[in-house]
Amino acid sequence: MKLSVIIANYNYERFVGEAIDSALAIRGAEIEVIVVDDGSTDQSWQVITSYGDRVIAIRQANAGQRVASNVGYARATGDWILFLDADDLVDPSIAEEVMRVATPDTCKVQFQMERVGGEGQQTGSRFPIYDPPPTPEKIKVWAIRLNAYPTPPGSGNVYARAYLDALFPLDNSCGETPDSALVTAAPFFGDVITVDKPLVHYRVHGANDSNLFAREGLFAREVARGHAKFLFAQRIAKTVGTEIPDSSFRKNLHVLQHRIPSVTLTPALHPLPWDNKYQLFKDIIRSTLVFDAMAVKRRIILLVWGVLTLISPRPIAEKLIRKRFRA
Repeated sequence: MKLSVIIANYNYERFVGEAIDSALAIRGAEIEVIVVDDGSTDQSWQVITSYGDRVIAIRQANAGQRVASNVGYARATGDWILFLDADDLVDPSIAEEVMRVATPDTCKVQFQMERVGGEGQQTGSRFPIYDPPPTPEKIKVWAIRLNAYPTPPGSGNVYARAYLDALFPLDNSCGETPDSALVTAAPFFGDVITVDKPLVHYRVHGANDSNLFAREGLFAREVARGHAKFLFAQRIAKTVGTEIPDSSFRKNLHVLQHRIPSVTLTPALHPLPWDNKYQLFKDIIRSTLVFDAMAVKRRIILLVWGVLTLISPRPIAEKLIRKRFRA
């Protein structure tokens, strides 16, 4: 096995060295580490080049994570690919786990991620919650019927090159974050294998893209991303003879958790003109009934949260949203 670890970095001098160290420490495979610096203005490039010929270092003018990932992938020679975020850390055993479970039909092996603090301190929090770990067959059914399945973001996935060759270079039809396209398309190209172990450390440090209270309109941004992923999934699925019904988007309980705050907090910025609180009431009830990709207990909690958020005055609704998104 040869594993290419591609790290796209932008102004993460504080973290990128640790990400590189964790990639170089992976055992059980030939490791190729490719670091693409996306026009950083801090000391990132000095950190990256300090590794000498232990890494393939590429520097480009700032063009975004998608373009940086395209550049890194074009240089990769591994038969398995890991896109490691520059602020995350990977466990040394991840290649061994891939080899343990992968088959010729596998296009993606996905893991749990463990949240750690800015200095790497343990938090005891893991995600996604696989309850139980889904089969590849279940994942494909959910991707078609619910437009979603339990999956970690970028660093929590290792991809077969045979699958990625069908997608790269990535265009912007699924947004500027590569994992949006890669996790969305995977069930239509092969088996997605789930390993119920936290083999990646997801660093939470306040500047994460997932901090949805950093500025106004980020919930609307996530809804737009979710809808773009849905349209991308429909298009990609058709290329392999699979139809995704339009109704599956409204059943997507993950996107619904962003639609509710978007309509509640910034209705003028909400990207779906047909959406409103009445539609959200119907969708939250229907989704919690049919979204069997999530455990019943969690669905009930989200149903209560969604209904309370929709009927509460703005100050209370905002508190409920902040509690849900840990802000």
